[in-house]
Amino acid sequence: MRLDELRTLVSESSEGDWHRIAKVGPTYRDRFESWSSPADGTSGVEHDGHTEVAIYRPDVDLAIAYGMPESRHDRDLAFKWASAFPDSNINEIKLIDFFWRGSLVDRLNYVYIDGARGILPLGGGHQGLLITHYELTVARLLSDLGNHTEFDRYYDSVPFELQD
Repeated sequence: MRLDELRTLVSESSEGDWHRIAKVGPTYRDRFESWSSPADGTSGVEHDGHTEVAIYRPDVDLAIAYGMPESRHDRDLAFKWASAFPDSNINEIKLIDFFWRGSLVDRLNYVYIDGARGILPLGGGHQGLLITHYELTVARLLSDLGNHTEFDRYYDSVPFELQD
């Protein structure tokens, strides 16, 4: 499968096309980082993982994993557009990773907004407002999978610019 075909497949899918693994447990989509402090001679390993996984029902070779923070260092990010929401704090940028036959083939960013009551895409440009239709449809899909019911209201509150 070509990447553009995979993106079309994802874009044209709906919540019912995906089987979300809802049981608590490991997702087996993990990141490990080692660290050391020469000053005091200590070292260790930090661990992060995606919190959610969904499998494409028509072809289980396609999976998405999401929920892992993009960086460990994001805290209290300043997005001016978030002031449109009662809870304007955004603490971290999240990753959604796309896997084909177990291999990572694509990645996008998104954020939880309004106290995690909604999900919005995060694209390029100043404040992450330049997005593609693909980023938009993926964020809507994540919103639907997470039973967030007001995607359009949140999306319409932010001055996104579609690039394509």
